[in-house]
Amino acid sequence: MKSLRFLAACALVAVIPPGGLPISSETPDLPDLTATAWAIYDVDAGVNLASQNADEERPMASVTKIMTALVVRDHVEMDERVRITEFAAATGEAEIGIAPGELWTVKDLLTAVLVRSGNDAAVALAEYVGGSVEGFADMMNAKADELGLEGSRFVNPHGLDADGHYTTANDLVKMAVAAMEDPVLARMARTRLVKFRPDPAGVDRIARSTNKLLGVYPGVIGFKTGFTNRAGLVLVSVMEVGDRTLVGVVMNSQAHFDDSRELLDWGASAVTLRDALLAPLAIEQGGGSTQATIRFTNAQQARMSSVKALADGSFAVSDPTASGLAERIEQWLRSQLPVTLGGE
Repeated sequence: MKSLRFLAACALVAVIPPGGLPISSETPDLPDLTATAWAIYDVDAGVNLASQNADEERPMASVTKIMTALVVRDHVEMDERVRITEFAAATGEAEIGIAPGELWTVKDLLTAVLVRSGNDAAVALAEYVGGSVEGFADMMNAKADELGLEGSRFVNPHGLDADGHYTTANDLVKMAVAAMEDPVLARMARTRLVKFRPDPAGVDRIARSTNKLLGVYPGVIGFKTGFTNRAGLVLVSVMEVGDRTLVGVVMNSQAHFDDSRELLDWGASAVTLRDALLAPLAIEQGGGSTQATIRFTNAQQARMSSVKALADGSFAVSDPTASGLAERIEQWLRSQLPVTLGGE
């Protein structure tokens, strides 16, 4: 029955006039971002709202660690203990300060990876889970295939510049969506400060989130920053606004926090299909208010909006009466539409 209702909704879309439906507000113009590639995605609707160069393969820097976290969660338990090697401890750039011979839990190392962006912690996990950095990279690429990432390849767990290590804005959206479905990773992604036990010299090890939008920009709940000389500034952001969840990605940005704020602002204010589709199906109430007579889910509205009209002469249709399914749809429409819309 749900499928018939959705097909009925599609039938309504088919009769929308070429000029579109009257709506009370307009989506603002797309922001002018410094990022070379970007995307803004509505998770609940399953629709890419807007993008630029989103399938262009680019270095990804530390947002690599989203994939690192997904692979770790697939293969080991959070309370397992990892002995730190000299190789992992020597990994530079961003680090949490692990020392050779120490024992860390997977949970603490993964927290250091996602909150502090610890490259040393990422290598420690890669060695433990994959046997080596190379073995772990193979697992990352297998996970990429599982997620349907067509423009990504991984050669390390931290994202430091390396030949053959790249992704796309659209693939980063898919990674972020997958990670946010894991409650453990989702909680880590929104954590701003963690204090670990002191290092062997007695110095406190504190992880402060590299994502400056957390706790500052309302609704932002993650996810990961990145920067290298090749990649530029990169940021994957997740924001909850009303009953919607948005994922914004900016790559090779000159100001990734500013770009992401503008992109999330645009996504939050973009006109959804609810008002547009329900406007002609609403009945006026006293005081000029309206009440919709048909309600679609956000996902149904967004999917209907993604169906674009074809140019004249570029399409063909078949006789609907030749299909048994069409007959069922017709029968159901005849039973429902008079009650819902009135008329014959």
